[in-house]
Amino acid sequence: MSSFAKTLSLWVLSTGLAALTLTGCGQAQPNPSDSSATQSSASPSAEATSSASVASTTSEASSGPITLTNCGNEITYDGQVSHIVATSNSANVGTLLRIGAADKLAAATLRKDNDDVLTALYGPGIENVPRLENPISMETIVSTNPDLLIGSFSGLFSGSSGVTVEAANDNGVPTYIISDSCRQDPAAGSASKLGTMDPWDAVRSDIENYGKLTGNTDEAAKALEEFNARLDELKNAPQPEKKPKILLFDSGTDELYTSGHNGPPQGIIDVAGGINVFEDQDTTWFKASWEAVATTEPDVIVVLDYRKGDADEIPNKIKTIQTQPALANLDVVKENRIIVLPLVLFTSGYPNIEAAVQVRKGLEDLGLVPASDLNAAMPASFGYGAQQAQ
Repeated sequence: MSSFAKTLSLWVLSTGLAALTLTGCGQAQPNPSDSSATQSSASPSAEATSSASVASTTSEASSGPITLTNCGNEITYDGQVSHIVATSNSANVGTLLRIGAADKLAAATLRKDNDDVLTALYGPGIENVPRLENPISMETIVSTNPDLLIGSFSGLFSGSSGVTVEAANDNGVPTYIISDSCRQDPAAGSASKLGTMDPWDAVRSDIENYGKLTGNTDEAAKALEEFNARLDELKNAPQPEKKPKILLFDSGTDELYTSGHNGPPQGIIDVAGGINVFEDQDTTWFKASWEAVATTEPDVIVVLDYRKGDADEIPNKIKTIQTQPALANLDVVKENRIIVLPLVLFTSGYPNIEAAVQVRKGLEDLGLVPASDLNAAMPASFGYGAQQAQ
């Protein structure tokens, strides 16, 4: 029995959680994250003006300027990079690890408590990467002497801490926008909804682009092949006659912070054999009232663990579910159909594949989808999964 099951019987932490948003994805509110940053807006012209002034310092011979497409814009970088500062999204760090670029990370905003999860999935390396502490300023970033700054419009490049794509470029720091956070209407700035491509295509785009930027093109190609093969395995797994409706609980007390049609959880839930109860919301991450949640009548609730060193985090989140008057009459609450999994798998990145497998196995344990021969990579010793079945 997991530690979560033993303690059994979403906008959590306003400004406190905002300090975490650098590793999440959201819009004009606290983001799912495991580190520092918050929301606001980059300049409307930031995407169009993101240019590259990258010095090629890798040990591999650079082929010269590198041109790629990021958020619909063609960007040219001076050459391969070797001193990356990765922010805004924990799973995105997993993408860099999977293509063998750990040695090219100068700093990251990933919480240390997530290192063991990513190490279990992609091997050692992340434990040696320095971490940036909140608040993250332009001065802090420049002090790391980066040749590439990775961020998102739902995290660092929202501009809440004074860091935008334009500000970074003005300081001679080339930028890359995590693909799932591209703005639908760049001219609208922070008012724009986020998400312009299928969640899985967003990850594919980042895998390919990071391969080009780091010079790890062969490993990126292998990673992409594996990525697509595992996706096919999930899609080909036996399907239920009726797909279970799944609610994602990122955080929240007075309101729920969850994910819509354009966020990574949409793709994860879909290939796991379920239906995102908020798939009709044309955005990535957003807030919903508990009354709105109740009308969706979810069959399962997936609760995300920030792994922030708080032993009460998951028990408190479960208590929040159990004590919401609007949810009191729902079978999902009465029968405690809850799956607990780490957030580091759910923001946009290569770990999304493992998230999908984990959700699928949880649904199987709850008897809501047929059994499959899918194999999870994250060790069972972490204690995650379906709480009702434990």
